[in-house]
Amino acid sequence: MLADCPAWRRPDLGGGLGSCMDTNQAMPGLQMLMLVALVQVLCVVPAAALTDFPSKFLVGDVNGQVVVTCDTAQEHVSWKQNEHLEIMAEHHIAGRTLTLEGLDQPAAGNYTCWHGPRLLDSTYVVVSDPDYPLLQGAPGSAVTCRAESYGGELSCSWTALRPAAFRARLSRSPDGAPGAWLYVGGGSALQGPDQPQPFTVTLADGTFCPFAEEPRPLELALEGISAESFVNITHRLFLRDIVRPGPPQDVTAQSKGGLLHLSWAPPASWSSPHSYFLLRYQLEYEHWDGTKGSLQLEGVTEMSVEGDVRRVQIRCQDPLVNSTWSPWTTWENV
Repeated sequence: MLADCPAWRRPDLGGGLGSCMDTNQAMPGLQMLMLVALVQVLCVVPAAALTDFPSKFLVGDVNGQVVVTCDTAQEHVSWKQNEHLEIMAEHHIAGRTLTLEGLDQPAAGNYTCWHGPRLLDSTYVVVSDPDYPLLQGAPGSAVTCRAESYGGELSCSWTALRPAAFRARLSRSPDGAPGAWLYVGGGSALQGPDQPQPFTVTLADGTFCPFAEEPRPLELALEGISAESFVNITHRLFLRDIVRPGPPQDVTAQSKGGLLHLSWAPPASWSSPHSYFLLRYQLEYEHWDGTKGSLQLEGVTEMSVEGDVRRVQIRCQDPLVNSTWSPWTTWENV
């Protein structure tokens, strides 16, 4: 539409906002519609995606209220929202406090207080809306954790439905000191709610002893924050319940004299000594005629199979806890 306007009427060429109609034809109705449309656009612009976890934040419900306090000795301060002087919410200021009322999504964002040109403090405000869940799945199943050994290290994964920043930490409950927060990504890589983004974090308990009993569970704390949501999830788990070995390694297969000789090694990530941390192995092999066979072995890393075998793959599990089986190795051709 703008391409058909004379240059002096085109806003991108400095002509200002206006119609392509003759100047004698006043159109207040159209101008009012344009103004209303502009206001509507401004009201739905979301807060900028978080690129890291804020050091201070407050969570308020839709239509609710939050009170933001500036951490300073100054009696009078000025406020900005997302670096703008205009605050997109009903509010009033009293000394060092800013009260936001009737919260809606335009009120979300980063609030900074200033003394002249000097930044004093910063607080991120979340407007929590149940219509905008942050994680994919129900709270009890949104986060899954796996350990490849009994060394005290585990990986946890989840999927975010919108731009967000996360932090996670591990502690030994009920009296263990919590570990340091690990900060996981931000929202810059997530383009929109139709493009969920997976996250993974690896955590470790440095005090864990793989040879001892596991009398108390580990406690995982995960927090996630976006303009529309805040989640705080706590999981208590035992390594023995989530252990899943990696696939066996160094698989070799040689056929000689009608026998297939196989050898392999435990996963590189598995706990040692391997004579103490035994593994159960499952072998699946395929003959040249397309028929298949399988075997289960425990505590060994070599064997022979009769017949004209074309290829073989192997996986493993902890037999003492009947852990989840490891992924299969890739097919090894004979």
